[in-house]
Amino acid sequence: MSNKDKDSDVILGIDLGTTNSLVSVYQETNPKLIINRRGLRMTPSVVSLKNKNEILVGELARNQTVVNWEMTAATIKRQMGTSEMFKLGERQFTAVELSGIILRKLKQDAEAFLGHEVKQAVITVPAFFNDNQRLATKRAGELAGLTVLKLLNEPTAAALAYGSARGGEGNLMVVDLGGGTLDITLLEYKDNLFRVKGVGGSTQLGGVDFDRILVQWLADGFKEACGVDLLADPIGHQQLLIQCEKLKIDLSTVTETKITIPYISVTEKGPLHLNESVTREKFEYLIKDQIQTLQGLINDTFVSSGLPKEWVQSVILVGGATRVPLVEKTIRGLLPEEVVFKRDLNPDEVVALGAGVLAGILAGDITDMEFLDVTSHNLGVENHKKEFIKLIPSGTPYPCEKTKLFSTTEEKQTEVTIHVLQNGEREGDEGVVSLGDFHLKNVQPLPAGDPNIDVTFSIDKHGLLNVSAVDLDSGETEEIIITDNIVSNAPESTERRGTELTIV
Repeated sequence: MSNKDKDSDVILGIDLGTTNSLVSVYQETNPKLIINRRGLRMTPSVVSLKNKNEILVGELARNQTVVNWEMTAATIKRQMGTSEMFKLGERQFTAVELSGIILRKLKQDAEAFLGHEVKQAVITVPAFFNDNQRLATKRAGELAGLTVLKLLNEPTAAALAYGSARGGEGNLMVVDLGGGTLDITLLEYKDNLFRVKGVGGSTQLGGVDFDRILVQWLADGFKEACGVDLLADPIGHQQLLIQCEKLKIDLSTVTETKITIPYISVTEKGPLHLNESVTREKFEYLIKDQIQTLQGLINDTFVSSGLPKEWVQSVILVGGATRVPLVEKTIRGLLPEEVVFKRDLNPDEVVALGAGVLAGILAGDITDMEFLDVTSHNLGVENHKKEFIKLIPSGTPYPCEKTKLFSTTEEKQTEVTIHVLQNGEREGDEGVVSLGDFHLKNVQPLPAGDPNIDVTFSIDKHGLLNVSAVDLDSGETEEIIITDNIVSNAPESTERRGTELTIV
């Protein structure tokens, strides 16, 4: 094989994050992070429309969040798998499209670093992402010109990074608290095989929530003292948001710090300045509800997995928000004292490194490591009583397939609707999500209650779901490949307009 052919086979490992994204590649015997064209490992997951032909991505875009806020989008990952639109000036973009633009930027930087074109990638996703969110991520990769070989759960990626770098065996709990999402994963590592035993988390809990709580508290105090609502001023609001993120980071290493923003507002009496001291104690009080949510989700993960807390031997902390001292203190308080906390790999970088390890496995460079991932949600159908009938329980290793026999509910029924549902991690959870439906027509007319329809759920290597149904008497079949409603609900030209923009 020529060097050119080998170059084209290189697989990127991409951590597409809420606040920052990273890229790795497996070289020689280790995953290595790729430096972007600004000389940095992390690329902010921010997009800003410069003009009708050019779009800024990364650090340049983040610099626009104050002066050009109406043309800038951030925390895009939280809207994956929804029909939410981002308005940048007069144009609208979907989360899929904006994520595709970020991924295209990462791809271009990787190609500049490596000196050749790259066409394949592994992209990480939160373990608690549902089917729509996973498919949206895969589609974003395709919009960026990448063949997505695997969607890898972020906590599993972190475990792969530690297994590659440190070796050893044992029972692991990975807590991944990033900018916008929380993942809790229980894994067993034995005989070079990572086996996921349980997952939990939330796609709506992360460091940005800590930032916004600080913003609200400071804005309330400023309004009471000065009579000015900073949240009603987009520029003042953005300045406050940026500084509160820095404030949170500072309070991870010191017990008190000061936030100073000169000329944050101007009134008839002149300019106003924000100058406030904040203690770690006050910060921890403000985020107490989020910490309680974290505690509850960890406890739920143990309950749903059927494992006791004593099962855990080591904890891997992932994501920048785990640097908040109260987060680690809370997790330690839930587990036995002898549990070892591993922090020797950078929590901001470990997911990308793990994606690089999987890239090495897929490329054949690593032959002595495997992993089995599991579903994070219960999957099933709705019956005629509007009840959830589970076919694939959460915690099922995938790829997998499950078939269940159903019957009609009316006499001589010739058509049935298969409504595919997802519910939460535990039995009885609220918040059932509809993933789609389809109709099976020309059903053989039989007496009500006769079992004659097989419904099959299959999950592929990406964790993506396919549902099919067959009438065993007539042989009639139908299927649905669960698709997100992002692009289909977007303006017709959205996808095309995104790909025609020049990235700066």
